[in-house]
Amino acid sequence: MIDNIDIGMSNPPMRIKQNLTEEQSLLISNTLSEFDVDNLNEVDAKNIVEIFSQAGIQPGQALEKAVSSLGFDAKEIGELANTARKGERPPPPPQQSSEEITSMVEYLTELLEEKLAANKGDNLSEEDKQSILKQTLQKFNIEDDDSIINTTA
Repeated sequence: MIDNIDIGMSNPPMRIKQNLTEEQSLLISNTLSEFDVDNLNEVDAKNIVEIFSQAGIQPGQALEKAVSSLGFDAKEIGELANTARKGERPPPPPQQSSEEITSMVEYLTELLEEKLAANKGDNLSEEDKQSILKQTLQKFNIEDDDSIINTTA
């Protein structure tokens, strides 16, 4: 049994490792040249964040370095724009009942037994595994990018 899982809910937003293109670097420079570093306000910061976001520029070391080289503080811009939304967490996922989990386990067991019987007890192929996953997602109305079982406490 797992007693403690740290899923990083209290950590700051994930920073993406991204190299900036020349166009993105130029956009950063041109954008920030329109603002006064000493008089930056919430509206300015939100405009900066929006421009960067539309250009596909993600928070990360490359952006932080580019912004810093122009005399700005990336963290301050983010805080002014309220991108971190301090103290707020996303709503928890809906709770799964033990009946739902039991039903899902029984269905998975049934599918696995069928596939293994069809393969004469040999290992499952990747195609078999994907087929089982797809059938399970469909039966329980789960989106492709969602987890089958909610593991959050």
